[in-house]
Amino acid sequence: MDIRRLGQNELLPALHLAWEVFADEIAPTVSPEGVESFSKFIKYDYISQIWQRGHLIFFGAYEDGEICGMLALRADGHIALFFVKKQYQGRGAGRMLFGAAYHCCAELLLADRMTVNAAPGAVEKYIHMGMRPAGQEQEKDGMRYVPMEMYVNLKMVAPRGGKSKAPWIALGVYALVFMLVLTAVGLNAARIWHDESWGDGDYLDEPDFWEEYGDSLPDDYTDEYDGGEYGGYEEEEPTGIDAIPEDIAGNLPYEIEDELYTFSDEEKQSMVIEFHVNYPKISGLSDSGTEDKVNKILKARAMETVKKIYEDPVPEIKERVLGEQNPVLISYVEYKVCYASEDLISVAYNDLSYEGGQAYASQHLRTCNISLKDGTAYEVKDIVSLDNRFVDQWLQVMRSETGDDDFLSELDQAEMKRALEGDSKEGVYVVNFFLDADGIEIGFDLNYEDGDPNDQGYVWVTAPFTLDEIREYASGSGFWNEIE
Repeated sequence: MDIRRLGQNELLPALHLAWEVFADEIAPTVSPEGVESFSKFIKYDYISQIWQRGHLIFFGAYEDGEICGMLALRADGHIALFFVKKQYQGRGAGRMLFGAAYHCCAELLLADRMTVNAAPGAVEKYIHMGMRPAGQEQEKDGMRYVPMEMYVNLKMVAPRGGKSKAPWIALGVYALVFMLVLTAVGLNAARIWHDESWGDGDYLDEPDFWEEYGDSLPDDYTDEYDGGEYGGYEEEEPTGIDAIPEDIAGNLPYEIEDELYTFSDEEKQSMVIEFHVNYPKISGLSDSGTEDKVNKILKARAMETVKKIYEDPVPEIKERVLGEQNPVLISYVEYKVCYASEDLISVAYNDLSYEGGQAYASQHLRTCNISLKDGTAYEVKDIVSLDNRFVDQWLQVMRSETGDDDFLSELDQAEMKRALEGDSKEGVYVVNFFLDADGIEIGFDLNYEDGDPNDQGYVWVTAPFTLDEIREYASGSGFWNEIE
């Protein structure tokens, strides 16, 4: 499923979708006056005016090139339209569109509140998304609706215009939605992964909007979003693993396929268990034994949190679950193939999780670098000589990336070296590296305990080196022969 912001040439298909879903699922439940009001609001000539002035932002959900869902967000954070085709309801399109709108409010519009006028039949769905009723059921222009709202946490979004490799990552769009949902409405809200079925009774237009502004908008209506950065609908700069510049060789003798592991336990009423784990799969290697080995490692790396919190839970997780009134076990994993050659593949995984309860939200970077010749999985200690000279240089680059001269000052040189060798000090400093179009990046996935004075808010940080820069520290590993 692809979620993207829509251009003007994509507005008409989105409006057609809105009308089709409205006519099929909602119009039979409202008065003729309500149908007329809605049909007036979504006329292309009117909507395109609003769009050109920067007062509405449209998002679309696409599958196989076909639009299957749409959401229109007003510049003040109000959801004006939200529809998903019936055959795509319950498949995540609504959840992802809502997440995109939330992130837009927090990062682009700087709107600290999202609002919607929900059809009575859609109220529960919005509660599951973290919204709460802001008033009693009302009726206007033949439409019944319940005003709802949700506060947007502006502090949880990474600042834009930072370093090119996004040296730290604030919780991403799914974590933003998860965090607010779980803290705002408790256990049942977390079940958005399998409960949402957008479109059934979802008339989400704002009745006051049409009445107040009529056929044109006043010049002073949210002028701060008219043109410039907000009105121009620029492409957002990628962050996290999306910001990694990939290097994929052409004419590879194998294929890279998407695989997905999903699991949800809907029978447990007092516990949320949801897993949505994406990972790559290799097919077409000449040696089937090596292919099986590679794929087993690629999947296992993606499933580390699932194993830790569910399949083979560590004692700490067992204690958390037993101590929580409403335990929460969630892992959502996305990946990016950063580098692929005939002989080697490098993959980065972004794992958003809840590890026992609502207070244990985490985000992890994991990487996997595997030889396609024999299935060897390389670690940092395999590819560079971890002498004092390298450790000092690496730390200098890490501090340059964060802009903090005291970053990692809690570790002395010997402890730093041991961490780079794989001693994570009980999971606080998890070493990673990946290849990309610019060279190699080496760093830590950071997992400080709450209240640790050394925690500067970084989720993960990696130090970039070009191949020429790092080659002087190279070990005698066969890794270096596989990237020539």
